[in-house]
Amino acid sequence: MAKQWFSSKDLIKIEGLPSTPQGINRKARVEGWKSRKRSGIQGKAVEYHIDSFPDFVKSTLQVKEKSRDYKIDDLEPLQLWISAFNVLKEEQKEFIKNWLIHDGVNGLISVIEQQMISKNK
Repeated sequence: MAKQWFSSKDLIKIEGLPSTPQGINRKARVEGWKSRKRSGIQGKAVEYHIDSFPDFVKSTLQVKEKSRDYKIDDLEPLQLWISAFNVLKEEQKEFIKNWLIHDGVNGLISVIEQQMISKNK
């Protein structure tokens, strides 16, 4: 079963969320995220339930969870592309859309091949 509860430290590395635990906790309070006290931790440490997060956070966490499994079927690559696109900033999404319109799939394949060649050197 996938992880359901996340600490603020788990969330600070996700693009689009605050980059400090205090910022995460403030956002959680303002948005009313479902929380609970972290077991085994003294003090005010809390963790937040995945159902409380914005969609882009859920997508990011699901992609990270799936990447640990190393099991890929026919649908997962498409879901990975969609999840990756959803975590981009709006200007990054616009760049990708325009790039694909102008350069098309052949442009994408060219970039991929260049990366593969540079990694094999």
